[in-house]
Amino acid sequence: MSDAGISCAELRESIHEVLTAESDLSLVRAEPVKKEAALEGLWRKMATLGWFGLGIPEQYGGLGLSFRHTALLHEELGQYLTPLPVMTTLLATDSIVMAGNEEQKLRWLAPLAAGEIRASLALPTGAVELPRLGDDHVVIGTMLDVLDGGRVEEILLPVQHVSGRLYLAMVSRMDLGVEISSRPIIDLTRTLAEVRLSGVRLAPDRLLSLDGDIWTQILDRACLAVASDAVGGATRILADTVAYLGERRQFDRPIGTFQALKHRVASWKIQVEGIGALTRHCAELIADQEPARSGMASAAKASATQTYVQVAGDAVQLHGGIGFTWEHECHLFLKRAMLDAVLFGGVIQHKDRAARFAFADALRLDRAGEPEPLRRFFSRPE
Repeated sequence: MSDAGISCAELRESIHEVLTAESDLSLVRAEPVKKEAALEGLWRKMATLGWFGLGIPEQYGGLGLSFRHTALLHEELGQYLTPLPVMTTLLATDSIVMAGNEEQKLRWLAPLAAGEIRASLALPTGAVELPRLGDDHVVIGTMLDVLDGGRVEEILLPVQHVSGRLYLAMVSRMDLGVEISSRPIIDLTRTLAEVRLSGVRLAPDRLLSLDGDIWTQILDRACLAVASDAVGGATRILADTVAYLGERRQFDRPIGTFQALKHRVASWKIQVEGIGALTRHCAELIADQEPARSGMASAAKASATQTYVQVAGDAVQLHGGIGFTWEHECHLFLKRAMLDAVLFGGVIQHKDRAARFAFADALRLDRAGEPEPLRRFFSRPE
């Protein structure tokens, strides 16, 4: 199916209908047994509707749509704080589409599209020591803070061969020598994990060659996935706050009629509309492989997540005393916003990356904009 087969508006309406019915915010705090049953049912429905195959070519079992459709899904999921590893599974899928050979695509993409495999992807963006890959295909090392790493069957980790060459290693949680442990996290809708590899032997088809261009494309998509999540979350919490201001009465009138509060909400509305427009434009750039996509992706990620944190924080204030309670939804959005702000690189890091691309010619940088080796990804130019 080509992009012409389904419009973004049609897809958004379909996603919105499903999530409204089956991913209410109460699901985040439901009791464990009820929550797991509901999430399993929702995952199966997502698979049936083809959401996991949006960006997978048709010959591998997907729908063959562009990244603009995938970004739209991230945005809608952000509105409902859907507590499933959809973002990481889609990013892992995109990585295989871009970096995998024909054999790897035939093996992995169809099960991913069908929802039979849940996956995660580690994207270190600081000075970290990557796991080491020997000539015998044995990996040793540790990766911290892998998003939803404890909730998936397969994890894609960047590893460095003893020769210096980089790969994405597809590690199964069932492999001998793989140890996964939970990391502390404030976001109640997602998890972080530490993945320790103690002499894990990988088959050749579990190694995807990773060069600078592929890494850049993966990071661009990760930036937009998080930015879209932030746009969805900011849009939802702002709308809920406006509704509350129209219901809460003081001095026998809705507090939403108070001029000071109207000005605050109007200011946030402008900013949320702005990050929405920027993020959707960047999704178009990625879908169309435009040269400006990488710098704009980092700009969108930094802007959207920063605004999300600010809007969600002010929503707590605008809700008054109830906004500070555990039972209210405000803290759920604020905590998700705070994690979005640091996922796959923080705000300052991505502002720096956006500047590197914007001023590449003046700074005499390579147009790819990505320093080597990978662990120096965000190092500043001399």
